[in-house]
Amino acid sequence: MNRFTKVLVILLSIGFPALSAGEGSSESISADRPVSSQQIKSDMPVKAVTLYSAGLAQIVQETEVTGNEVLLFPVEHKDVNDILKSLRVEDLDGGRVDSVNFASENPLNAVLSDMRVNPSGSPGIRQFLSGTQGEQVTVANSEGDYSGYIFSVEDQRDADGNSRTILNLMNADGLRSIDISTLVNLKFSDETLQEELLEALGEIARSRIKSSRLLKISLKGEGTRTVRLSYIRAVPLWKTSYRIVIDQEGTPRLEGWALVQNTGSEAWEDVNLSFVAGQPNAFIMDLASPRYVHRDTVDIPTAGPLGAVEYDRGIAPSPNAGSAYKSMAAPSVMYEESEMMMDDYYGYEESYEPAPMQSRATAVRSGNYYRYTVDSPVTVESRSSAMIPIISTENVGTTLGIYDPSSGGLVFKSIRLENDGDAHWAAGPVSVSEGRSYAGDALIPDMIPGSKRFLSYAVHGNLEVQKSVESLPQRIISLKISDGLLERVDKMERESHYTVSGEEKELILIHPKESGWSLTENPEIDEETPTAYRFTLESWDDPILVKEEYIISRDYGLRNLSINDFSYYLEWGNLSKQMKEAFQKMSSLKRQSEQLRSESSSLTAQISRLERDQNRVRENMKVLDQESDLFAKYAAQLEKQEEDIQNLNSRVEEKQAAILKADRELINYIASVELD
Repeated sequence: MNRFTKVLVILLSIGFPALSAGEGSSESISADRPVSSQQIKSDMPVKAVTLYSAGLAQIVQETEVTGNEVLLFPVEHKDVNDILKSLRVEDLDGGRVDSVNFASENPLNAVLSDMRVNPSGSPGIRQFLSGTQGEQVTVANSEGDYSGYIFSVEDQRDADGNSRTILNLMNADGLRSIDISTLVNLKFSDETLQEELLEALGEIARSRIKSSRLLKISLKGEGTRTVRLSYIRAVPLWKTSYRIVIDQEGTPRLEGWALVQNTGSEAWEDVNLSFVAGQPNAFIMDLASPRYVHRDTVDIPTAGPLGAVEYDRGIAPSPNAGSAYKSMAAPSVMYEESEMMMDDYYGYEESYEPAPMQSRATAVRSGNYYRYTVDSPVTVESRSSAMIPIISTENVGTTLGIYDPSSGGLVFKSIRLENDGDAHWAAGPVSVSEGRSYAGDALIPDMIPGSKRFLSYAVHGNLEVQKSVESLPQRIISLKISDGLLERVDKMERESHYTVSGEEKELILIHPKESGWSLTENPEIDEETPTAYRFTLESWDDPILVKEEYIISRDYGLRNLSINDFSYYLEWGNLSKQMKEAFQKMSSLKRQSEQLRSESSSLTAQISRLERDQNRVRENMKVLDQESDLFAKYAAQLEKQEEDIQNLNSRVEEKQAAILKADRELINYIASVELD
């Protein structure tokens, strides 16, 4: 039997779960003989399915074996690694599991690496032939047939500048260059190499075929026994959808449905179905493919001179719900109209809301997760889906309105949803009904036991909120002198006024939270998030006031303050007597120092004017006769100006000394003052 016939037999045989007689772990099913009817046992039903919210399912299958047998278990290619990672085999009646065997397939790169030619990656003819240098080929074109050894492949340009790929062949007659574009045939003279090339191309083609794997589970024991297989495989994420029905008193009831999808080729008939809410860590590891460890190629050591040797160097307040509102808002006009229509349709008066749905699942905590186990067996045909009621809980919260400024200042009809039970509610969409009338949609996030969430499902029809903001001028609230610094604290304030009109038992007012701003006057805080406050309101006859403040603290060096700065602080109405006297003293010393600097600058300016005039006179004297009267006059003028400059320099030195003294006095005084 050739290889392709063997593959066909194996592919036909692994389409069904099967049992075959075996003698132990070495037993295998030969592909050279057909599988007899006694060996085929297609009854390996799915007994239980547990779906996880991580997109995984734990599948349990059972069958019977007799004596020492080899159980053939076909596995789809996409599930191989998950099953090899998670497969558990149990012989429930005293037997034992000997081994699990399966065929290994070398990775394509490992298979091709052992071949003399490697056509992977769809190389161009130039690149491919360059890797076969020295091989003997026979080529044919319109001029005839030629044989020779591949010498090289190169690009050349003809007289017109067009690029051509040239194959250079060497034989006993010498070197012949052939334009590859003219070839009609090329064949390797080495038959083994030619067959290897065809085999490599076949391997590349087969690598794209994702065939099934056959696990051979060897079991040892006596008599007829039950064998259980349990494993994890990827499945569509199980989903949850909810219905919330609000009764006439405004109390919501939650109904949850689990949506399961069986995308496999095998039906789940009367299986024990469970749903697990939680997020287990999950990953895929390639366990089926052989893995090779790279080893460095080490050269034969040779003695040589030793060169240089170098070494490198390694929140929030607890939710506080208000008391229950004593009067219920009137039903919406939409509901009243729809209620009358339904009464007319059915011919009798119905209850306000539909009867509660009965859950088909029992909810229990299982380790780190929460498990919903369907009370009776479930059938889900292959490639089909089913919805199963798993949650039915009364009194899951309260209805209210929510004002959200981030949504254009709209008020939403909402529910404060409270998970007071022990069950984990998985995330999913929810359809809300007021009685029997559709009211809107919302999304439930993952809710662990004890958690609360707000759900908004419609724009409120009879509640409106108007907001206005008033900002107050920035003002000083405190001054402190310490270590030569003036510590100044300012306050900015703003007031937000919310005017509410309409009826509702409770309103949550969402007020944005900004960095640096803190509340000074506000309603009761229901919840606080990083970006907003949520205030609880139960009455709103008067506008709701929210006051906030922003504190700004800065330090100023007193020595660097100007006289105008001191005058500004002296006008502050809350200035203490001691600080007022200190500012007055500092202002006086600062004024004295600045006056001395002004006088010194004036003297320096006079000196500069005299020096400029001296330069002018000296330039004029250069062109005069030294015996002339005008030269003598200029000489006397220079002498007088020099005396004046000397006097002015002396006065500048005196002023500089006075400035240093005044500055020291100011610095010493500032250092001596400590005032709150």
